[in-house]
Amino acid sequence: MARRVGGRSGLGGREERLLRRAQSQGEVVEEVSLAEATRSRYLNYALSVITSRALPDVRDGLKPVQRRILYAMWADLKAGATGRFVKSAAVVGEVMKSYHPHGDQSIYDALVRMAQDFSLRCPLIEGYGNFGSIDGDPPAAMRYTEARLTAAAEELLVELREQTVEFRANYAATTREPVVLPARWPNLLVNGASGIAVGMATTIPPHNLKEVCNALIALLDNPEITIDKLHRHLPGPDFPTGGVVLNSAEDLRGIYANGHGTIKLRGTWEPHPERKEAVVITSIPYGVEKDDLVAKIGELIGKGQVPQLVNVKDLSDEAIRIVLDLRPGANAEAAMAYLYKNTSLQINHHVNMTCLLPALPNQRVGDNADATAVRATLADELEPFDLDESEWDADAAASDPASTTLAAGLDQGEERSASVPERLDLKTMLSHFLDFRMEVVIRKLRHELRQVRRRIHILEGFEIVFNRLDEAIRLIRASNGKADAAPKLATRFGLSALQADAILETKLYRLGKLEIDEILRELAERRARAEELRRLLGDEAARKGLIRDDLKRIAKTYGTPRRTRIEGPAPEVEFREEDYIVDEDAWVIVTRDGWIKRQRSFTDIESIRVRDGDRVGWLFRARARRTLTVLTSRGMAYTTRVHDLVMTTGHGEPISKLFSLEDNERIVGVVCHDPRCLPVHADPADHAAPKRQGVLLATAASGEESSSDNSQPQPPYVVVVTAGGKALRFSLAALAAVSTRKGRAVMRPDPDRPNDEVVAALVSNGHDQVMLATTSARVIRFAVTEIPVVSGPAKGVLAIRLQDETDRVLGVLLTDRAQDTLTVKTSRGGTLELKAGKHPLTSRGGKGTGVLQRGTLVEVLPHPVQPWPSLDQAQTDADAHAHALTVDHAAHPNGAAASTNGHPRR
Repeated sequence: MARRVGGRSGLGGREERLLRRAQSQGEVVEEVSLAEATRSRYLNYALSVITSRALPDVRDGLKPVQRRILYAMWADLKAGATGRFVKSAAVVGEVMKSYHPHGDQSIYDALVRMAQDFSLRCPLIEGYGNFGSIDGDPPAAMRYTEARLTAAAEELLVELREQTVEFRANYAATTREPVVLPARWPNLLVNGASGIAVGMATTIPPHNLKEVCNALIALLDNPEITIDKLHRHLPGPDFPTGGVVLNSAEDLRGIYANGHGTIKLRGTWEPHPERKEAVVITSIPYGVEKDDLVAKIGELIGKGQVPQLVNVKDLSDEAIRIVLDLRPGANAEAAMAYLYKNTSLQINHHVNMTCLLPALPNQRVGDNADATAVRATLADELEPFDLDESEWDADAAASDPASTTLAAGLDQGEERSASVPERLDLKTMLSHFLDFRMEVVIRKLRHELRQVRRRIHILEGFEIVFNRLDEAIRLIRASNGKADAAPKLATRFGLSALQADAILETKLYRLGKLEIDEILRELAERRARAEELRRLLGDEAARKGLIRDDLKRIAKTYGTPRRTRIEGPAPEVEFREEDYIVDEDAWVIVTRDGWIKRQRSFTDIESIRVRDGDRVGWLFRARARRTLTVLTSRGMAYTTRVHDLVMTTGHGEPISKLFSLEDNERIVGVVCHDPRCLPVHADPADHAAPKRQGVLLATAASGEESSSDNSQPQPPYVVVVTAGGKALRFSLAALAAVSTRKGRAVMRPDPDRPNDEVVAALVSNGHDQVMLATTSARVIRFAVTEIPVVSGPAKGVLAIRLQDETDRVLGVLLTDRAQDTLTVKTSRGGTLELKAGKHPLTSRGGKGTGVLQRGTLVEVLPHPVQPWPSLDQAQTDADAHAHALTVDHAAHPNGAAASTNGHPRR
């Protein structure tokens, strides 16, 4: 006996003792590396999972656990279609005890699935009790449920009595089990299969039994038929739950030709028969749990993502019936298109037609007209009845070449039962089934012929004895019992031991003339049947006829109408994303620390919940279909739809959840694209009197970008200013579309200036003046039109010339009114109000005018954030879609901007 162990280095005391004990008992211990041992064991595990657990057999379409369940119910528990129900626990126990050395739950799960009419197109088990539901409800415990075979399942098993398949020992060598079931119908294609092995998987969709049988008959009649012609008989999958297949005929042919692909499957719906503003979902895709689907639809309705729908109700009983209530005037097509795209009402069902093939595959039907070559692979499992019968057995063999085939016995049959996985196309899969059916038919005919020959042999003995009946009776009466009479009869009348034994077992009443005539009539019938069997064994066309008749009978008996429609690609429903957004009005709240939310209403600013140390920075009244743009210190713009902001009275969520902001990237401006939040023109009489008319420069200074009047977009604009004194202007319309998480670049801070960043991003109506204040206490005011309009990210033009490298822009005021102010804090602790009208209007690029003789400016003080119009007025105006808030943008503590006209004023 040889034993392999891992390397000895690092062995513990227990391992050393075991090693010495093995050596002392004469065992050969072979040292192997851990890697080699692991590789070998994992390979064994992988092969076991592939061949004995996860993949179905191409012949009967069953995995080992399924086959063992059916066989145990049929052979051991006698739970046939007309028999009594047996406890599922009894089935599981019998299967685990005799055939399947694995967990009871896995056996019960397999049993339950074979009883579910929403999982199998043709259920193999009839369940009594709770076997789960399409809602996703689990089955009852096995001790409560009962089961028996269906009539269709018996068609997979009934020919086992006729020695049609090989048997092998079970895992404990206490009994035998069939290697494969002699299936009369193609279970693999009808019920499909799914499983995950090691390094491979299988997903075979279910099909309609009638269509598969028709395809088999077509292949049987013409072995050279193409997949295109087979596809006419088998147009596509037929799922238990119905639905609609959206693949084109060409797509489906490709799937069947390659053995893999993707099937697009969706549920079906129809208008409510009694209510105009409702639709009814009548089927759902295969494998989808109805409760989960209904819950998802309800969630989407609750979030307002399907504004056409107001409610969902599951009114299903035996049939699927999910009622969707529509809003008055809503488009049902648009609602269903959204559900198809965003729920499991439409799925992709992946196809991978991988299954197990016999290790020594037999010839294809029709490859050779001489059936002897096919039968040569079959085992003769019947030993000769008696040595004395070798003569008649040899005579029969001479008339039937098939009987001279290998009598290899069951053990050799087990070797041939090893399987290999392979992905098949449709024709090959059907051909393997027909090959198997031909083998089963030959085995069945040979078994019947053996039984008929045996009966003929016995009847011929009766015929001999009946001609000399009185002599036989005297011989028996003179004998000392059966053991003495049998050899005397055999010797006197030339009988075999089998014939003599049958005569001695005959009852006296059968010696009458009528019984003798009946025996002679039976003998004639048996001889005629034997001749017919020999003819069938020698005639392949006749055997094909038997297979054809079986398929027609099965299709007629168990076939059902197709449930899944094949409609081809569905026309795309044209709709806008906005169609699925409820255009509700709400407050948009953005805090200085970068938290954002929507809130339907509030009593006052102080009641808005923000995190400790944070404060409200921007406040808008906006509709859900509008967009909102956040501009940051890196010169990036991030745009989202207002609808995508969380609606809550809590803190909201950080901007970083919506966009990919870098570390230390902060918000310097927020723009709402709702027209109510855009700047309006003030009274011209209130404008600060300009000393210089602002113009759009045709030629910018060196390194500065500009655009011509001909290409200049219309207002409003966004004005962006950096700490280094650069500014640019671009159209707000460029930011209106929703951006990606990475955003859009709008301005490039000066790379030559350390720590340069954007400090302000404000909205202009095109007639404003820009006032900048620097830390060196200098202020400049110029017309916004002096800043060129650009069409892409740029460095900008010089807005103010800074004193030195330490100087930087501290605050920005964009105004069209002379009395607007920028309030700043000085280095000496005081405050200073910089009123726009007190500073001369000059050209951009200058040094500005000083506002302090001593000290510097250190901080811009924020203006109070006030809702505008008032809360009461805003509620009234919201219904008219005419008004919005006015918010004064306060400065960031680290240097930011303020604006008094970035929002509408009344």
